[in-house]
Amino acid sequence: MSSSKPPLLSLRDLRIAFQGAGAQRVEAVRGLDLDLQQGESVAVVGESGSGKSAMALSLARLLPEPAAQIQAQRMEFEGRSIPAMNEVQLQSLRGAGIAYVFQEPTTSLNPVLRVRTQLVEALRLHRPQLADPRAEALHWLERVGITEAASRLEAYPHELSGGMQQRVMIAMALCCRPRLLIADEPTTALDVTIQRQILDLLIELRRELGMSMIFITHNLAIVREVAQRVMVMWRGEVVETGTVEQVLGQPTHPYTKALLHCVPRLDQNLDRLPVLGL
Repeated sequence: MSSSKPPLLSLRDLRIAFQGAGAQRVEAVRGLDLDLQQGESVAVVGESGSGKSAMALSLARLLPEPAAQIQAQRMEFEGRSIPAMNEVQLQSLRGAGIAYVFQEPTTSLNPVLRVRTQLVEALRLHRPQLADPRAEALHWLERVGITEAASRLEAYPHELSGGMQQRVMIAMALCCRPRLLIADEPTTALDVTIQRQILDLLIELRRELGMSMIFITHNLAIVREVAQRVMVMWRGEVVETGTVEQVLGQPTHPYTKALLHCVPRLDQNLDRLPVLGL
């Protein structure tokens, strides 16, 4: 997407490696470039282990350092260098600048704190000017479609279904009004009906709030609905990138073609998925 405005997020030659036992060093991301504009949605597609989540976590410096070694020619959010940020600046970036929704809400929510406590804590940290953070927390539970929101606000995470827990995570991410939402396989742990509801909710809220979004998935079938551009990652590298129409309509890399062949189609009757040479 071309724009005269500077990108919200700009990455050049991002490289991430993990130091293993002894001298073993594993490269998770190699030479990744990305410019993300305000309000734009990009899907990052690839199988498990392709480097998608490592890239996403590095943006708010959530990877454990020094075990994770991150290098980049440029790594900026709103024109500011992310590696140069101090702890106070990073605290502001995490939540108010970049917010995350992960695939497993049960591991993201604190099991011993009520939903109210967790939402209000985020609001007090990132929106301290609010006169009534509890009322704002209730508003966001209602906004993400949780029924009987007032009683759910006082519940513990284990008292909610998986779908409700994920809605709480979306409310917690968006109540701080981030400029960038990173949704990392946010529907994988849910049943098919709830997956559709959560996907529709994310699409609606992104458009309503004008947020940018990085949507991480291995499922090319939903990319057309959530993104304008696509990055295909394989073995730590971006092997193909472009608009949704370009990548899905005229893929050039064998790995992208292989992923597309994995999407079920009603007009095909295959005993086995075709194997493409990579």
